[in-house]
Parts: sequence; C-alpha cells; structure tokens
Amino acid sequence: MLPTEIEKLHKIKADMMALGEHIVKVNEDILNALKAKKGLKIDEIELYSKKQWREKIADIDSQIINVCALYSPEARDLRQLVAFLKITNEFDRIENSCRSFLRELPTVLEGDMDKDSILEYAIPLQKTCVKAVKNAVALFNTKDKEEVNQLYKSVVLEEDKNDELYKMIEKSLLNEVNENIELSREYQGALSALRRLEKVADRALSIAVLMHFAKIGGTISQPELSDI
Repeated sequence: MLPTEIEKLHKIKADMMALGEHIVKVNEDILNALKAKKGLKIDEIELYSKKQWREKIADIDSQIINVCALYSPEARDLRQLVAFLKITNEFDRIENSCRSFLRELPTVLEGDMDKDSILEYAIPLQKTCVKAVKNAVALFNTKDKEEVNQLYKSVVLEEDKNDELYKMIEKSLLNEVNENIELSREYQGALSALRRLEKVADRALSIAVLMHFAKIGGTISQPELSDI
C-alpha cells in the first residue's frame, strides 16, 4: 500500500472509533441515569445535534468511497472498508434509537403508571445494550482471531438476553393493560420506549457481524456459534 493510502485508512478507522466510543458513552450515560432513578431528559445526555451527526456519518462515507475509487485496496482492507460503510448506518440507527428513547421515556414517567416498575424493566434491558455495544465496538481494535470470535460470541449472547428480557417485559406490560384499561395508552407508550433499547442491541449485533466479516472474511451473515 502507498503511504497516502495507509494514512487515509488510519484516518477512517480513527473516525469510526470516535463514533463507536460516542455510541458507547451515550448508552452508558443512559444506564447511569436509569440507575439513579432521576428520570431522563434528552438534554442531559451528550448527543450530537442531528446536523452534526449527519455530517460526521457523511464525511466517513465519503472518505471510504474516495479510498475505494482511487487506490483499489487489497482484499483485507476492502473487506474492512465495506464493513465500515455499512456500520456507519448501524451507528446512525443506534443514535436514533437512543434519541427516541430519551424523547419517549420522560413522557411515560410523567403518567400515572408505576414509575419504579418501568425503570426496573429498563435497567436490565439497557445493561445488555451497553455490553453488546461495547463488545461490538471493541472489535475495531482486535486482530487476534480467537479474540474476535470471543467478542462476537459475547455480542450474540447479550443480544439474546436483550430479546428474552424484552419478551418478558412485553408480556408483563400487556397483562397490566388488561388489568388497567384506563392506562392502556401509557403502557403502550412504555413498550414503545423500551422497544428502542431492544433495537440498540439488534444494531450492535449487526455491527459485530460486519466486523467479524472484516476481520476473518467469509460472507456478511451471522456465523453459527458452533462454527466459531
């Protein structure tokens, strides 16, 4: 590779890591706020403005396309660039899910529902989000094949936990709706907000799948854990 190409690849990776670290911090801040049981306000969590966020995503995408067009990167680097181009979209979805959760949950907590029970649902759900996102982002700096597989497995397990927790929460809240018809709208609002956290874990798994492809190769599909 030419020195210019290496420099550009390093810049793209650094910018991707910065986005990943931001996503991790947002999810950690949400978890800490939930644990403090002080409620959540969107302006208390350090999010980029929508305009700034779109600009950061667009800048990385442009860098990737530029490198692919000008330098014909080798197979390994090309896999990584293809993965990065898809991962910026996953980062965008996570940011949007977090933003929506922060917008919807305060409305839920202002209603007549049992606020403590809603927070008790949200805290373990968000714990799985934090672990899944952190391990997915950790794949950016991992080269060892065994470590890549271990981090990938951990994301799969956390996403599975998240799914199971959400199903239990959904069942519980729907039972509450049947018993408190007058609060059905509020319970539906709570489900909608918590669904955003389920989506964060889904997107973290998508990132892990893409990084597994970037580091090890194969096809962009979820590997069977028995094959790792």
